[in-house]
Amino acid sequence: MVRSRAFCLALGATSLLLAGCNGSSDSAPPDEPGIEQPGTELIPPPVAESQPGFIVHPYLQSPGHDTMTVMFETAQSLPEVWARPFGSGESFVKVSAETTSTDGLVYRAPLRGLESNTLYEYFVLTQDAEQALRVSQPYAFKTWPRPGDGVEQVRIIALSDTQLDRNYYEVVLSNVVAEGFLREECDGEQPHTCAENIAAITISGDVVQVGGNRSHWREQLFGRMAAITPYVPLVTVPGNHDYYSNAELELYKTYMSPPDNGSVGFEKHWYYLDYLDLRLVGLDSYPISGAHGLFNRETLAVQRQWLREVLRDAEQADKPFVMGMFHHGCLSELWNVGESIGSCELVAELEQYSQRTGHITGHFFGHTHAYSRGQSMDALHLWLNAASVSGYIEPLDDAGHQNGQIRDYDTFEISRSEFGYNVLTYTFGSEPSMTLVRKKGGYDGDTDFAVVDEVTFRPGQHNNLPLVTAGTGEMLPGEVVLGIDVGAPEQVREVQWQLAENPAFDGVVFDIWGNDTRRQNLFYDAPDQVGGDKWMGFEAIDTQQFVDIFQLDLSTLAAQKTIRVGGDDYFRWTKRFASQNTHVSAYDSYSGQQRPTLILKPGTTYYWRARVRDQAMNWSAWSSVANFEIGGNRTENLLVNGDAEAGNLTGWTIEAGRMSAITASNNGGFGAAEGSYYFTGRGFGQGQPGDCCLDLMSQVVDLGAYSADIDAGTAFLELTAMMTTWENRDQPQLRVEALAADGSSLPWSGAQNRTSNTVKSWELRQIADFLPAGTRAVKVFAGGERKQGNDNDVYFDDINLRLFY
Repeated sequence: MVRSRAFCLALGATSLLLAGCNGSSDSAPPDEPGIEQPGTELIPPPVAESQPGFIVHPYLQSPGHDTMTVMFETAQSLPEVWARPFGSGESFVKVSAETTSTDGLVYRAPLRGLESNTLYEYFVLTQDAEQALRVSQPYAFKTWPRPGDGVEQVRIIALSDTQLDRNYYEVVLSNVVAEGFLREECDGEQPHTCAENIAAITISGDVVQVGGNRSHWREQLFGRMAAITPYVPLVTVPGNHDYYSNAELELYKTYMSPPDNGSVGFEKHWYYLDYLDLRLVGLDSYPISGAHGLFNRETLAVQRQWLREVLRDAEQADKPFVMGMFHHGCLSELWNVGESIGSCELVAELEQYSQRTGHITGHFFGHTHAYSRGQSMDALHLWLNAASVSGYIEPLDDAGHQNGQIRDYDTFEISRSEFGYNVLTYTFGSEPSMTLVRKKGGYDGDTDFAVVDEVTFRPGQHNNLPLVTAGTGEMLPGEVVLGIDVGAPEQVREVQWQLAENPAFDGVVFDIWGNDTRRQNLFYDAPDQVGGDKWMGFEAIDTQQFVDIFQLDLSTLAAQKTIRVGGDDYFRWTKRFASQNTHVSAYDSYSGQQRPTLILKPGTTYYWRARVRDQAMNWSAWSSVANFEIGGNRTENLLVNGDAEAGNLTGWTIEAGRMSAITASNNGGFGAAEGSYYFTGRGFGQGQPGDCCLDLMSQVVDLGAYSADIDAGTAFLELTAMMTTWENRDQPQLRVEALAADGSSLPWSGAQNRTSNTVKSWELRQIADFLPAGTRAVKVFAGGERKQGNDNDVYFDDINLRLFY
């Protein structure tokens, strides 16, 4: 057979590409590629004088063990994809591409019936306006394996927020691809090694800046990723930006082609992929987000039920790894307004899978343009904010942002406002494990991609049992220190301390775990102290440096921060901003009510125990139960009618305006925290004074019988009240004045107003401190200021005043 010069040149180029193949393809012959063996006929690759005119170069979708979908955009006609095992010289699988866009430019070619765990080379063929053949350069992909293929490990790359929202960040994603993926994760000179080394690149939403802008898809995403997308499949979920000017996700669905195994009517919104024992579950958090999308209760219910079914199926298949992907964070350390209760429900389902099975779960998210990594307290569950590879860096040097948008959650061990990417390695077999490596970089001058975080989850036994060394007997409220010892302290990553008022640890139990009980906690200093910048990233500090995690100064910690039952679980269901409080979640065991808060009270015995977690996230057994006693006595509630159940203001005096005791029937069905009645301001059918706008009631409590303890500095007063608002507009006020014998006010911490900004969600507010010497009575004030509307929507219930002495 006579071969043309053009063919020989093409074959020579292909042979150069094939040189250096590492033999990972099961179907590749042992002989040198391109050399025809006796008895075989080498099938030449397609050739042409020119390559296709791509608007979007080839990229991969819907990977599987016997399938791969090749997509691209071109104005040329009759596109085809030819594929065969890499370097084999075998016949090609030839598939005519089908259009997915209304203008006929975007094409998909599903390749089916492929061999599993096999490296393929492929070409894209088109015809130009003169009907001349165009043939692309050779590309490569690798099918995913089947059980029995001998694959023991897989690596995926996790990204988020590839949108370009600041032009000066245009270089970041390009640098991540060229200097990160191609240089660090594979051999950029032989790009087929990327297909062999990386099974998928996941993007957890905000794929482009404006989903309805065609150029953003062509240039911002595919243009900057063109060197990697022909070789490694993209696995994406939509974010809020992908919905912008694209409410029905028309362009997202045009360019993305995930598996069609989601709910009917929500095709391409959610789906799952299996790579051996790893299940990747793609979800859509935009329509359930509240703050960044109109909350759709029905969409949440359908998606949540589908997720339950997918997890039940995974449990029946005994999948040791299940990872969720969605855009909006459940908890988001560096951008609180980005959080979503709907996302927290998805996280809860994944955590429950881990708790039921003992297997590893996790979720990738974004929305916040920073890297955050955490772990669940009671599950082998990874929290990974996979951003940012292009979205602007969160401004940690800005006081406004810090004051209103960040919170150092116990769930997260590390947060870094920076560019970078994440590599996850899953090891299968009898000892499954998941390792996450974070690599920082992307902006010009910051492309070394240094490893800044690494963690491994590996289920196993942890026998490093803690022994109690301190924290027993009678103690003063301000001097409670707990202590443990372990045989191998270097193996301990973090400690969990548990405190209750009964030795069975039922009822109210406080879990002290997270920022103050682990080896490291990377967060941010005050804005004027933060190093770094918006290009290279801001520099976090380790708040746990030099801390002895085997001792807990409980008194100091309780004075510095609010310790609630459930810890961060409170923040999952009670958000900082009204628009985020979309619904009372059935996953919230307190149903929107505020949780009890820890205060070390005189006359109370506390029981405690501790356990330790190793570097692979496994907990030890609990230590033996110890106890300590805060000496002293305690009273019952000293207020009259503090729960409003008298149905009137018995015991209270009006100081301004009008206060009333009402029921749910007076207020649109919104019920009391406990019982039937609660207190509120003017309106609600109870009358409205003409003056404006303060409503306030008070009650004086005589403490003369306790004067000796008060003057000795050992009398501790605690006022608690359930409080909330209707829309976080009217402002509730709660305070306690300490009064001397002559009725004058004494300075003390309780005199400062406490308020609540929750929306129709009862919150426990507390005033607690030692009373100043000379106090002979206290005066409790409850009320608030009407800011808008006719009714004063300030609500109080279950007001309790107790003295501990």
